Amino acid sequence: MRLVLDARTASFAALIDYAGLFPPASHDMAGAVEGYRAARSSEASWVAGRFLCPASRLIELAGELTRSILPGEDPWEIAVILDEELGASASVAQSFHTEMQPAAVIASAETKIAIPTRDGVDATIDAVLSIQPEVVPFLEVARSASIQGQVSSIASALAERTRVGGAKLRCGGLTADMFPTSEEVTEFITSATDVRMPFKATAGLHRPLRHFDHDLDVWLHGFVNLLFASAAAAAGEDRTTVQAIIAETIPGAFAIGPAFATWREITITGSAIRRVRTSGFVAYGSCDFDEPIEALTELTFLGEGS
Repeated sequence: MRLVLDARTASFAALIDYAGLFPPASHDMAGAVEGYRAARSSEASWVAGRFLCPASRLIELAGELTRSILPGEDPWEIAVILDEELGASASVAQSFHTEMQPAAVIASAETKIAIPTRDGVDATIDAVLSIQPEVVPFLEVARSASIQGQVSSIASALAERTRVGGAKLRCGGLTADMFPTSEEVTEFITSATDVRMPFKATAGLHRPLRHFDHDLDVWLHGFVNLLFASAAAAAGEDRTTVQAIIAETIPGAFAIGPAFATWREITITGSAIRRVRTSGFVAYGSCDFDEPIEALTELTFLGEGS
């Protein structure tokens, strides 16, 4: 009997939501569908999460899936990005879910908080929840307002509705100003941890570890840094330690093996990581699947998975 959860499996199972439709990949629908299908049939298929699709392209996705769905293929879980007017986007997502299930379902919905106030959060969540009863909302915080305040408002609004959901942080973009500082990422992670709320990240997380991009002249965050920082915050480590993990650039400072993961002197069990993947850092969006898998393999962070 296996009594210890493999820390590698706990760390990376269903971690990468496929965002092939988004920059910089910007595949057409057929290419994105093919890319996600390839990820789901690869040796590292256990790392693949949901298919990210803008609401404005759901009709296109429905047509492509109808043409290409394979006999016996597992259902597609779609994480829809509500990219146009909120009510209209939610209506399109609702129609897609109704027409395409069980071949494809809207499992979660992500959107920016248009007005970063409690009223704005309430309105956004209510629109998302209109899609289908089990949809999980993730609200992207604005860096222009208090991150802690927005996270607290999301948590309160979800609690009042007795619904599961979370927050989302944009970690990059096409210009240097779109990359949050390590202090901002720390505030986001510790705020979410304090209210025990799951969170996702998107954009800019091209590699496992933090590194410098000379073209953009900015530090890029690493998804392994965010995972370890989330685990450390959940274990009660202080903000200074959490920020140090987010800012870490030395590969040898991290290790992930069958029994546990470590950052310097801090040890995290596989079971603790699994809890963090449920109530902390649940997934991040990547427009490429092979690149992060290759990087994790080079770091010897990946096990056999399950």
